Amino acid sequence: MTDTFGKLKHISLQYGLIVNENKTKYKKCTRKENVLGKLRAGNTQIDQVKSFSNLGSIVNGNNTLEEEIREQTAK
Repeated sequence: MTDTFGKLKHISLQYGLIVNENKTKYKKCTRKENVLGKLRAGNTQIDQVKSFSNLGSIVNGNNTLEEEIREQTAK
């Protein structure tokens, strides 16, 4: 994973993009119980999240829609 993050940063720079290390998070997809952790990539520490919002839709690690349905109903 740390090698992948390094490649992302390197290739992004080739296209004039900068990876914001403070905003970068990762999500682990698994059906097992998942304890949130941190990932070290060089000098960068990346936090793990259970879910995130992408283009207005909630994406979570266990591929369920309950959280998305609650969010849309609340809106």
